[in-house]
Amino acid sequence: MKVHKKAFGAFLAIFGSLLWGIQGPVSQYLFADNHLSPEWLMGVKMGISGILILLFTKFFKHENIFRIWHGKTNIMVFILYAVFGLSAVQYLYLVTVRASNAGTATILQSLGTIFIVILTVIIYKHAPSKYELTAVIVALIGTWFLVTKGYLTHLAITDVALTLGLLLAFSGAIQTMLPINLLKKFSSLLVVGWAMVIGGVIFTIIHPFWHDAPNFNLGTILGVSFIVLFGTMTSFLCFINSLKFISPTVAGLLNTFEPLSATLGTILFLNTDFNIYEIFGGILILSTVFILSLGARKSS
Repeated sequence: MKVHKKAFGAFLAIFGSLLWGIQGPVSQYLFADNHLSPEWLMGVKMGISGILILLFTKFFKHENIFRIWHGKTNIMVFILYAVFGLSAVQYLYLVTVRASNAGTATILQSLGTIFIVILTVIIYKHAPSKYELTAVIVALIGTWFLVTKGYLTHLAITDVALTLGLLLAFSGAIQTMLPINLLKKFSSLLVVGWAMVIGGVIFTIIHPFWHDAPNFNLGTILGVSFIVLFGTMTSFLCFINSLKFISPTVAGLLNTFEPLSATLGTILFLNTDFNIYEIFGGILILSTVFILSLGARKSS
């Protein structure tokens, strides 16, 4: 029975990762063929996903969804997480996809793990372990191959795309580290549900969904619906529920399916080319997850 539960947990983590990864090529298609604004898409996808997650939390988990708003300290940390963590990751991912492609954006997002290592070393003032140091060096080499495509003296992607990708990775680290104490008091569904609602409100103010809406053809409707229901909400719910059956370390390793599905999607459906150097760089970046997990296992 325990083996079956672990297998089910692994399935949930992989399925959620695949859905998030596929969201990248779908977004790239919407930006290219439908001239859709990332700000408009953010307001729609975060607002609807957040409301649906909160409804799920209230009626299926039977939680008081308003209790997170009790206590000034909770609110301050939560707002910072909602704006500079979750919303920043969601938005920077979309604009990085638009500036480069879905595969590159998702691989650069994986550098968030390296930023977590660096921030932890700086904040807690301890020397990095040999595994952490190795992971940082491997990630830097991998990033260099990815952004130069083998022409090591100049960038093969724009400065804007690289900057956005690094900001995406940094905001991913903030998204992981900032809500640690919040998640000790409240369920992850509650935290993320309200954070998505806040992000949805912010981006709806920036670009109201009733102003300059895209031309709604069948492709636009299907693409936006997939991003809202599957790429955002279902992928998160699958990942969160997988933690009931497998450890966060295993779930993190299985998250490598995100860049895999994003890259394959851009190659198969959007005719985006990746040369051998980009593929090698991507493999190096993704291998840092395994290096750090090995170090965690040794230390425990």
